[in-house]
Amino acid sequence: VRALHTRTRVASAMTGRWSSFLVLLFVCSCCWSDPASPKDQTEAVKSLIMRLLGESYVPKFNLEMIAATSQGRDVFEIESTSHPDQVTIRGNTGVALASGFNWYLKYYCNCHVSWGVNGTGDQLNVPSPLPHITRKVRMESPVKYRYYMNVCTVSYSMAWWDWQRWQREIDWMALQGINLPLSFTGQEMIWAETFTQLGLNETDLEEYFSGPAFLAWNRMGNMRGWGGPLTLSWRNKQAALQKQILQRQREFGMTSVLPGFSGHVPQSIMKIFPNANLSRSPDWGRFNDTYCCVYLLNPGDPEFAVIAKKFIQVVMDNFGTDHVYNVDTFNEMNPASKDPTYLGETSSSVLKGLQSADPDAVWLMQGWLFLSGFWGPDEMKAYLNVIPNNKMIILDLDSENRPIWQKSQSYYGKPFVWCLLHNFGGTRGLYGDLSRIATGPLAANAASGSTMDGIGITMEAIEHNPIVYELMLEMGWRSLSFDLGEWVQQYAVRRYGGKSEALSRAWHILQTTLYTVSSVSKSQVEVRPAITMNKPYSSNTTALVEAWRLFVQGSSEVKPVGPFQYDLVDVTRQALLNLFTDFHSLFMVAYQRYQLHHVNSSLEFKSIVSPMMEIIEDLDKLLGSDINFLLGTWTETARSWGDTVEEKNQLELNARNQVTLWGPRGNIEDYASKNGWSGLVGDYYMSRWQLFVSRLQDSIDKGKSMDFNAYESDLLALEQKWSYAVAPHSVVASGDSVSRAKDLLSKWGTAPTPPLQPGYDVFRQTDAPGHDLLWGTQLWTRDVQQLQLLCSCDALCKGFNSNGYLKNVTDPSIRVHSPSVDLYVKVQ
Repeated sequence: VRALHTRTRVASAMTGRWSSFLVLLFVCSCCWSDPASPKDQTEAVKSLIMRLLGESYVPKFNLEMIAATSQGRDVFEIESTSHPDQVTIRGNTGVALASGFNWYLKYYCNCHVSWGVNGTGDQLNVPSPLPHITRKVRMESPVKYRYYMNVCTVSYSMAWWDWQRWQREIDWMALQGINLPLSFTGQEMIWAETFTQLGLNETDLEEYFSGPAFLAWNRMGNMRGWGGPLTLSWRNKQAALQKQILQRQREFGMTSVLPGFSGHVPQSIMKIFPNANLSRSPDWGRFNDTYCCVYLLNPGDPEFAVIAKKFIQVVMDNFGTDHVYNVDTFNEMNPASKDPTYLGETSSSVLKGLQSADPDAVWLMQGWLFLSGFWGPDEMKAYLNVIPNNKMIILDLDSENRPIWQKSQSYYGKPFVWCLLHNFGGTRGLYGDLSRIATGPLAANAASGSTMDGIGITMEAIEHNPIVYELMLEMGWRSLSFDLGEWVQQYAVRRYGGKSEALSRAWHILQTTLYTVSSVSKSQVEVRPAITMNKPYSSNTTALVEAWRLFVQGSSEVKPVGPFQYDLVDVTRQALLNLFTDFHSLFMVAYQRYQLHHVNSSLEFKSIVSPMMEIIEDLDKLLGSDINFLLGTWTETARSWGDTVEEKNQLELNARNQVTLWGPRGNIEDYASKNGWSGLVGDYYMSRWQLFVSRLQDSIDKGKSMDFNAYESDLLALEQKWSYAVAPHSVVASGDSVSRAKDLLSKWGTAPTPPLQPGYDVFRQTDAPGHDLLWGTQLWTRDVQQLQLLCSCDALCKGFNSNGYLKNVTDPSIRVHSPSVDLYVKVQ
């Protein structure tokens, strides 16, 4: 920018046509971002090594630049030198060099780098001297692009990041081989400058911009204003941060994807362009008129080209460009017409708008819109075929589950990126189909007529399930199939810094059960309490309990490194949430029995409710023992961006509201809930359940039905009060994770031996059919110890079978022979 101003001043002193040409030349030369030189990229990787391992390790890695493959793909090589404590790494870019360095750490040093507060996701016990490589390693990427991020990730996970956190993430990106990151930080400064140049004022912008936690949906045209105002200070600080981000990404040789103009504009644009062809976006998220509905400028309108050109020019003036821009005009919204001419003109106008300021522009778009029933083959062809194939990249956003490339002839010739979406709003759980991840990209790339040219991760939120994302990003370097079981076992050794028989068995269980499903739903702890709740989908609960026991056993077999502590807490967290679901099944049927017969005593009801509340309390304390599971990290970093007390409070409101109500009245309530954050669990979720249980208990005590309308009203008031509250939450972990996990296993899982608690008899190959306490509802768990625990909390439970059915009658007269079932009976 300083160079631009200097050159413009020099040019302005000249006169005539020649001076005008020089002004244009100087301005445009400042807009482009020249690729970092090989030397600069090498230096960037040296700095990464220093940040990760320390300065003494830098000379141990000899870095050399080499040519790309004959197909123009990235490549790295690893080779030991004649020096006993030195390794040579070669690559064609800084990203390739960093990838080679990470490959060496993983597969020769048994080290691991992953997400984690203050480096707690790393296991970096590097052997000394460095392990020798007997044969040169050469890895060639089978694809051009290795993409990172969802348009929502920047709000769900990165909204409050400072430069230190971004620097760490960019290092991780380089190590994982990412060369095409979405770079959306700071764009509100660009929008503000563009709109003010057109004639809008700060009041217009204040009504339009949402608060920082909701910018992703403001940018996509879904909503406006909520969580605002977005202060000038915020916009300027974020723009400065974006310049740091872009500089570092470019130093590694990454191509940064910048925002383009999609047509979404403030309503006040009408006073500037009264004849513009504007349409009001549909209601999204049940927001009222204050926050609902951004306006869309028809791409065919002449003013679209004016604004698009101005916007891209402002982007380039401030951020430079790598010539790739993300534009999603119809994200979760349908076009106004199916007319092929209209659709073709719409997409053509988007590209022309980009190219009017940047002739080398390439349009990157999400394929998400094509999931709508609006888009048939004819509509897709009309929209896509007017764009040259070399001017568009499409993110097949959910290739794992909903691969659009398969039903569109590879997007009719457009290059696409095979993406893993994995989660919505950061849904916590232990899940991800590892087998599909390990095979899907290979199959898609080899398919007849495939135009796949990249892999990517497009999750809505990060910092969970690290095994899923490490495997997916490694597929950017793999061309051949491999043994997934062996890979998972190696992953565990790297992550924990050593072998453990117990942890090896635990990960085999996780791989073959929980990590065979691509998605899970919310736990009942984190959604609005009710009598009848959708039973959340999860994977094998019984297998998880077995893995939990093995993790606790493995705590004495490995060093207490950060990644192990994280996984132990995470496995324990999921086991407690699963058990809560089974208790809720007892709770639901007990209340339904009361409604039918009014026979439940208050004491019997409490015997079921009490352990449910204990689980929430125990879960919160467990999460509080690890710094990666704290609500305070989210809320306090939000406050750190404020310049005044008022702004800090507003930012805390943003942080609190996003993970709870998501809107003023629970518009998308609990979509971004976090069952893995201490403070949110013990404060917000506990308060909701306490309110619900107290109202039910009171109705039972009085022999009346619960007033659910009054409850819903009071619950919303409680939720809004919490959302608007200003109160600190801890940013420091408390207690020992291993000790707490052991205690909780003893309390809620117990050891597998002895096989039965006192007070139960077992009858092998026997069942008591048709006498189910829960009216045919099967519990999640089949673990005998947990089934005994559940049965013991309901006075009407007389026993259970090994298939997870609690029994209200187990008399000898109704028992039958059943070869695959065992019956467990309470001793009277």
